[in-house]
Parts: sequence; C-alpha cells; structure tokens
Amino acid sequence: MNTAMIAVLSAFLFAVSLVAGDVSTGVVRATITSKGQAAESRIAYTFYPQVGGSMPAYQRAINVATSVLVPFRASDEDAPPSSSVLSESFFRDVLQDFNTRYQQYIASADDINEAPWVLIDSTMIYDSVTILGRLTDLAQVVRSRYEFTGGAHGNSFMTIALFSRTSGKTLTFEKDIIIDQAGFEKVAEAAFRKARKIPGKRSFKKAGYWFDQGFGLSENVLLSNDTITLIYNPYECAPYVMGEIRVAIPVKDVEKCISIPQR
Repeated sequence: MNTAMIAVLSAFLFAVSLVAGDVSTGVVRATITSKGQAAESRIAYTFYPQVGGSMPAYQRAINVATSVLVPFRASDEDAPPSSSVLSESFFRDVLQDFNTRYQQYIASADDINEAPWVLIDSTMIYDSVTILGRLTDLAQVVRSRYEFTGGAHGNSFMTIALFSRTSGKTLTFEKDIIIDQAGFEKVAEAAFRKARKIPGKRSFKKAGYWFDQGFGLSENVLLSNDTITLIYNPYECAPYVMGEIRVAIPVKDVEKCISIPQR
C-alpha cells in the first residue's frame, strides 16, 4: 500500500472547546462498504464562520489548518484542500472523496484483509488559553489521530498547533514560549523521571527510553489553566508498547522559564 493511500485511510479523533456561537459545528457521516464489510466514517467538523466578508487573521489561519487535516481529495492526489471559507458541504465532499478513493483502491487490490479502514475526523480549538487565571493571546488546535490499515496494531499520535490571536501567526512552544531552555528542561526532566518512576541515577537508555543525546522535550505541548503537559507520541521516545506518554508540569514550577503572550 502506498503512503498516499495510508494517509487517506486514517482515523482522526478531535474534540471542541469554545464558547457557544463562536464556531460552526456539526457531523457528516457515510457508510463505507467493501466485499461484505461495512463501517461508518464521519467528520465532526468545527470551524470559524465568515461573517460579513471579514475574519480575524488567526481564525483564518486556524480554518486553513483545520481544512488540511482532512484527507486530500480523490480528484487531486497531490493537492490537499486548503480554505479559510469552510462549510458543511466542504466536509461532506471530503467524505465522498474518501469513499471514492477507497472504492478505487479495493477494486484493484489483490488483498483487502487490512480492512476495516474508517475515517473519523473532528477539531479541537482552545481559544484564549487561560494560564494561571490570565487570558492569554494563544489559541490551540489539537489533533489526535489513530490509523489502522492492517498488521499487528494501529498507530496513533497527537499534534498541537499554537496560534497568536493578535497576529494570526503560528507559534512554537520552544521558540516563542520558553525563555530559559536549560531551566525548563531541568524541571521537565525531573517531572518525567517522577512520572515514569526512573531514579535520578539511572540512565534513560537502561530504562528503555530513546533519549540518545540526553533528555529532550516532546514535539507537542498542551497548555491548560495551570499545567503544561508534554505529550510524547508512540515511538517518539520509547517503543510502541509504552504507548503515549504524558508528563504534567505545574505552570508555577516553570514561571521563570516561560513567557506567555497576553491579550
């Protein structure tokens, strides 16, 4: 199976956290069938509606990010959909394209025992993340994905994108939030060892982790009111059997190491 097909036949899981009325939400569904097998695919869509022909830059940027999370269309394999003007029909078309590509594949496949292949897609947007009681300039888009296309087990991972509500630009936690890398990593390593019950004198390698160059921060970081959570996806720092690893760090423990942009 080619990588493009794997990308299309992925399952996504998202949730929504926004003030009612700020976004348009809904669900579109389709039943995908093949040679006696059937499974429901669905997209729980969430996006900022365009009102009066205008939209804040950060909402437009998040809409574009949301639109490219869904599978690319069967009619144009190399061009994923990208739009700041989204609608229910857009997501319905995505499901139809997914079904079309699925049917095209199974019609030519010698072995379809990898089924079921099911698409589940939605979005989580945390707008104005509150850190220690202060409304910040941040909006987060959280993507959790699970895919199973055959084999011993499926694969899952989470990605988190940060956006500035003022500029609409994408931010990164390490470059735009951390101001004391060494200090933050020291606290994070202590929290990691405590969470995973690794004694301070024991090496990560002997404990089964892949920090070859010493402890490293996760690629994705989730911000909440008073906690910063490092999220290590399967295979990111340890074998699949260890699953997703989450390490929660109280914001108060790293206040001097970070700078949260305020509104």
